[in-house]
Amino acid sequence: MSLMFTCAANAMKLNGTRISKNNNLYGLVKDSRTGKGIAGVPVTDGYTFTVTDKNGVYQFTADEKCRNVYYTLPAEYKAALNPQSKLPLFYSTTPIDLNKQNRNDFVLDPLDAPEMDFTLVMIGDPQCKTDSDVHRFETETLPDLKRFMSESQAKGKYLNAYAVTLGDLTFDNTVQWGPMHKALSGFSLDSGEYLPIYNCIGNHDHDASCQDDYSATQKYVDLFGPTDYSFNRGDVHIIVMDDVICTATDGKHWKYDDGITDKQLEWLKSDLELVQDKAGKMVVLCTHIQFRHSVDKNGTKQIKNMIEAISCLTEFHEAHLMIGHTHYAQNYIHHDYVTKGGFPVYEHIHGAACGAWWTCNMNLAGEPNGYSVYEVSGNTMKNWLAKGTNESPDFQMRVYDGNQIYGGTDGKPTGKYEYSWTSGGVGPKKIKAEGFQGLKGCFVASVWNSDEDNWKVELFQDGKKIGDLKRVPSKINDICVVSFFYNELERKTATWARNTPQYYWYIEAPGGDPTRVQNWEIRATQTIPGSGEVNEYKCSTLQTDYSGFRNVE
Repeated sequence: MSLMFTCAANAMKLNGTRISKNNNLYGLVKDSRTGKGIAGVPVTDGYTFTVTDKNGVYQFTADEKCRNVYYTLPAEYKAALNPQSKLPLFYSTTPIDLNKQNRNDFVLDPLDAPEMDFTLVMIGDPQCKTDSDVHRFETETLPDLKRFMSESQAKGKYLNAYAVTLGDLTFDNTVQWGPMHKALSGFSLDSGEYLPIYNCIGNHDHDASCQDDYSATQKYVDLFGPTDYSFNRGDVHIIVMDDVICTATDGKHWKYDDGITDKQLEWLKSDLELVQDKAGKMVVLCTHIQFRHSVDKNGTKQIKNMIEAISCLTEFHEAHLMIGHTHYAQNYIHHDYVTKGGFPVYEHIHGAACGAWWTCNMNLAGEPNGYSVYEVSGNTMKNWLAKGTNESPDFQMRVYDGNQIYGGTDGKPTGKYEYSWTSGGVGPKKIKAEGFQGLKGCFVASVWNSDEDNWKVELFQDGKKIGDLKRVPSKINDICVVSFFYNELERKTATWARNTPQYYWYIEAPGGDPTRVQNWEIRATQTIPGSGEVNEYKCSTLQTDYSGFRNVE
């Protein structure tokens, strides 16, 4: 087990290296097996970087806002875990006194060999506001993750696993910080191995009782460590950053912008400069708020910094953005930002673990509450899966009858507000849901992990291909789901009418009536861009009612 030691600094020499009196941060990073210092390890205070010298010693001057000193985990070493919580511990835990020299040493346990094949688990937005929310996270999400990963590893799949939460552990309620820290602590699989769970801060994790962005992150830092950090596994460089800029608070909620500050951008560039052979490696950048709505805009400096940040990633063989925030899943391909390996930067926007804020078992566009699992091989994202909580991993779509009407007086299921796939509908407070006229007489497939480049969706009958489904060319709602939200859950705001452009595929049914077609099957085929691996998912039943939709309230 890796240990960290902290003590006052008086001596001016450490492991053969003379320590300058002008440097108030210094220490030794050493190998637990050999006892020798490890050269070339990046060390940062969250603002600037240095690297350990030939003796394994680092030293530099802390930024005035420094709260921790910490290292970037080399690929050759194990992730150090806190002895009590078993959460990653790569940072100092005692206060930094800028008026004296602060010594923090780190002891790293070597791996027998770097993990060239490993697994990343991404968990979007648990967003727990109440004790009931935390209870559902502890009794639904985490047990499902443990069961799925343990069963998979018993079959030799998803080995060497690491998890990252993608922000909004809490929901503007600091009372839940302790319970959420406890929920994530000590997470072990059936093998007895702990799953290291790294964390990313979200907008709702900023304490609104504070008066500025910096102090608003203090509670998070105290429990989970730095907000901007990185680590290496195999041929992959993984970065976690805070891309929430708080602007004003009413004491309960922050107003905020998405963005990366100038200092953060400098930190990111310094971090990436220390990665050797970038063109031969993959980079994974984890933040809370999506990049896809910012990188093509002109305007604020924060947006420019996001553009510059994503541009930096193109120096790698392959680049992936891991995002939460939206409470619906979306795969967005940045065709204007192409890596050295020839692949566009791929943005994975994950649905929330809490879905629609724990009111049911779905996200806003109908995909199940859950998490995603990524297989990494070398410098390539070999494969990935969107795993619904308490759902089969094969559950990747729903298929609807484009003629169906929901709600009103004649629709099935019934309800006050009427919705159709062709014309949408109007709900409470004249909130509009969007349809598409071209869906009349069609099979409509909602495939929530699909994208525009790497998927094909086909209709088969009696085992013979009938034709290819096309993507719906405009933003629409999942009409069945939006009817459920307004007619069954009795929601009242526009939040629940989330239309999206990416999920929906359609094809005219033989005879114009999907309900009369016999022995049909929709097959959705995904080809992973970097590895060429192929996943095929099938559905042969129409979703005609709210079956499988869980009303929690």
